[in-house]
Amino acid sequence: MMKVSHNELVTLCAKAYDSLKRQCGEAENIANMVVDLEMAGLRGVALFLSALGYIEQENKYHAVAIEQDDEKVTVDLGGESLLCFLPALIDVAVEKLIQGQHVQLHIRNCRHRWFGFSELLKLAGKGLSVRAQWPNGESPSYVDCVHNAGNRYPDIYFDRPCENAIRELQSQDLRVDIQLTMFVVSSINGEPDINSDMQSAAEKRAWRHGIEVDEVHWNTLKAYVARSLVENSERSLQGAGE
Repeated sequence: MMKVSHNELVTLCAKAYDSLKRQCGEAENIANMVVDLEMAGLRGVALFLSALGYIEQENKYHAVAIEQDDEKVTVDLGGESLLCFLPALIDVAVEKLIQGQHVQLHIRNCRHRWFGFSELLKLAGKGLSVRAQWPNGESPSYVDCVHNAGNRYPDIYFDRPCENAIRELQSQDLRVDIQLTMFVVSSINGEPDINSDMQSAAEKRAWRHGIEVDEVHWNTLKAYVARSLVENSERSLQGAGE
């Protein structure tokens, strides 16, 4: 393991994403989505590397279908990564709150749903309560993030059998509920598997001592960046003398 600063990790992640030359998503925003997870102790870098491999192989752009009514926005991403689209979709959903107290964003056929975590932090910081739920496809099978306004981090529950609404979601769905009032979680759910205090403690350690990153992961990110630099140099040489 190695220690890096917040800014070092954001910069490297942004450059790594830029190396894919995708036309969707802003590299710095995406990098912050990664680092927000990592600062909270939620394996942001490992998840990002997995996402990079998928995005790199996905050469087709899928048409994004959006349906809306007064309290719900339904989107089909056609298998695209959430990294590229979520901030814009959250903006669409939040506009609905002007008309009421609650809005639901239901995203179908999306990948890399853990990266919605960063948007939860932003919404709670603006005084909104937000709850994100999805079937995970691996252990844990179901994830339920409850982030009430005023808290720095959400409480995260895994595999709660009483949450039948999660079980009704399809394998690549994400449901985000945003509201002006607090979410009340049934006592049947028990204690969170990862509570807000655990994430706050991880963040404090990261600011104080640096972010621990697997050296292999760090070098893999650097390899993405180096590949882009080589391509740019080759293009420069080809254009020399014109």
